Amino acid sequence: MPSKNAGKLWSNRRLQIAVGVVAAFLLLYFLTDKIFMPLYTRQGSERPVPKLLGLTAGQARGVAQSVGFTIVEEPAKAGTGADPGTIIEQHPFAGAMAKPGRKIHIVPALEAMRGEVPDVVGLDLRDAQLRVRNVGLISGDTDVRYKFTDKTPKGTVVSQDPTPGKTAEPGTVVKITISMGPQPEHFFVPYMMEKPLADARTMLREAGLKMGKITRKETDQYASGTVIAQSLHSGDEVGRDTPVDIVVAVKPGTGPAPAASEAPPAPKPGKP
Repeated sequence: MPSKNAGKLWSNRRLQIAVGVVAAFLLLYFLTDKIFMPLYTRQGSERPVPKLLGLTAGQARGVAQSVGFTIVEEPAKAGTGADPGTIIEQHPFAGAMAKPGRKIHIVPALEAMRGEVPDVVGLDLRDAQLRVRNVGLISGDTDVRYKFTDKTPKGTVVSQDPTPGKTAEPGTVVKITISMGPQPEHFFVPYMMEKPLADARTMLREAGLKMGKITRKETDQYASGTVIAQSLHSGDEVGRDTPVDIVVAVKPGTGPAPAASEAPPAPKPGKP
C-alpha cells in the first residue's frame, strides 16, 4: 500500500509541475508581448512628421525638435520658384508616422544663378538636350522643331534659341531645330502599316508630309497602338506638307468606337 500511495503522489507532483511550467510560460509570453516589447519598440509612440517645405533650415530644425525629431540637412538643389535656403524636399514626407528621434532629411533650395546657354549646334538631339539640362535649362519634346536643310547633317541641331553664349536664368526653355537633310525633289507617302503611332509621325515628318486625322478603332487583329489604315497609298507622289490620315488599333473594350464623322475619308490600306 505505501508504494501505491507514493506512486500516486509522484503522479500528482508531475501534474503540478507541468501546470506550473505552462502557467509560467503563459505569464512570460504576456509580459513580453504586452510590456517588454512595447517598451523596447516604443509601440504607440509614433507621431506625424511635420510639414517643413517652404521653411528655412533653421525654422525646420526648430519645428522638428519641438515634436521629437532630428534634422539632417542634405546638399542644396536648384528649386524653380523657391526662395534660396527654403526647404524644397523632405524625407519622410509630411504626415508620415514615425517614432521620436527619427531623422528627417531636408533639401534646401540653391540660390539661382544665371549661366550661359551652351552651344549645341551640330550635336544630335539626345546630346543637345543633355547638355542643355546639365546647366539647369529646359529642352523637351515640345521644344524641338524639324526642317529641311543642307547646313548640317540629317539628325543634328541646325539652330537654337536662345543663341549660344547668352545668359539665362535656370529653367529657361531652349528651343532646338533638327536638320532633316536636304529637301527632296519629290515627296512620297511612306508605308506605315503596323507601325507604332510614334514611328508613323517620324516617317511622315521625314518624308516632308504632315500627320492628318487620327482615328482609333477597336480590334484584336493588330497590336494596340499600331497603324492599320492610311488615307493615301504608300508610294504615291504628293506635294510637300500633304496631310495623311491614319487609323490606329486599340484593344477591344478600352473605349467607345469613334463616330463615323471622326473617321478619315475613305482610308485605304497601304501597299509596300
